[in-house]
Amino acid sequence: MSSSDGTSRRLARLALLLVAFVAAAAGALRWWRTHNIGPVERGWRVASRNGCLSCHGAAGQPEEPHPEGTGGAPAFRHDDVTEYARDRDEIREWILDGKPRRLREEEGDAPSPLLSMPAFRGVLSKQETDDLVAWIVAVSDFDEMPDAARGGYDLALGLGCFGCHGPGGRGDTPNPGSLKGYVPSWSGADYPELVKDEAELGEWIRDGSPRRLREHPVAAFFLHRQLVRMPAFGPGVTNDEVRQIGAYIRWLRREPPPPGVLSPKNRKRAQGHPERATGW
Repeated sequence: MSSSDGTSRRLARLALLLVAFVAAAAGALRWWRTHNIGPVERGWRVASRNGCLSCHGAAGQPEEPHPEGTGGAPAFRHDDVTEYARDRDEIREWILDGKPRRLREEEGDAPSPLLSMPAFRGVLSKQETDDLVAWIVAVSDFDEMPDAARGGYDLALGLGCFGCHGPGGRGDTPNPGSLKGYVPSWSGADYPELVKDEAELGEWIRDGSPRRLREHPVAAFFLHRQLVRMPAFGPGVTNDEVRQIGAYIRWLRREPPPPGVLSPKNRKRAQGHPERATGW
């Protein structure tokens, strides 16, 4: 074998190693940029690729009602979801079985409407189902909320925060040019790195970013590079309003309720019926 043949083989092996290294590095970067994307954003993606929005409408808000007598899909607004599902378990049953067992038993042999909910059992994985439930809960404001958190929610809603941060501040919506490629949710793993205390939350709201990140060269580069940027609301947002929004975020980051937690509407229905309030 000539020396030139040996050199060619070494170069070929080196090229293969380089390609493998680049592929591994790209995969690691892609994982790092996406692994903190939360269940609400993932659930929206599940809904998008499985036809949910074709019936329930964009963001779960159908544009036109279905003709009377044909059935049809309700909106994912709060009153609609709490009317059809008593708790998260029943939302899951709607997804997997097309209807909760409670309603199937009540209706018996009654004919189904022309348009009815398909059953996705065997189609969606457990993770996809969990994520879809999380998205429906978020977009419908399903969970019962204490008054202290409700005030902050209403303020954030009025400021338009959920347009970028997703339903209830729980989305990880795309943001080209940003460090992670998305606007981080308030409920996810990115939040503590970006907002270390209530003072920094105030800086985000009033100045559009905290001084700590503006003075960090890497953070500042991405703050200027990202397409979707946090607006600076200035002194029009008071210290008390910052505290109220902070209270909502702390409630949002609490431990999630157990799967069988009752919706606010059905918690009232269960009063006087202890057997209903213990779960389903």
